[in-house]
Amino acid sequence: MLGVVVWSDAVTAGAVIWCDDHAQLAYLRGRENCQCSKSWPEVGDLVQFSLRKKSGSRFARAVRVLAEAVLPQIPKDLVNAASIPATPLRAAPHLRRVG
Repeated sequence: MLGVVVWSDAVTAGAVIWCDDHAQLAYLRGRENCQCSKSWPEVGDLVQFSLRKKSGSRFARAVRVLAEAVLPQIPKDLVNAASIPATPLRAAPHLRRVG
């Protein structure tokens, strides 16, 4: 699976990944689950990984960075998108029989 890192903390060896299937986020915990050439994936990095589901959550493992800083602004963009009011759905048109 592919994803973009939306939060990362190298000190605690944790990260949150927005997955390309647009389902639940995946959590990266522990250096043993990261096969990164650099120290730790950073926000905005494009990563490839496999998933493990446990207790209703998704955990990333075998994480590899494919490209660095692809979307470094993604946390800010997500916060901005969340503040935009949703457009109300229009009611279905009322059809009537003619003739």
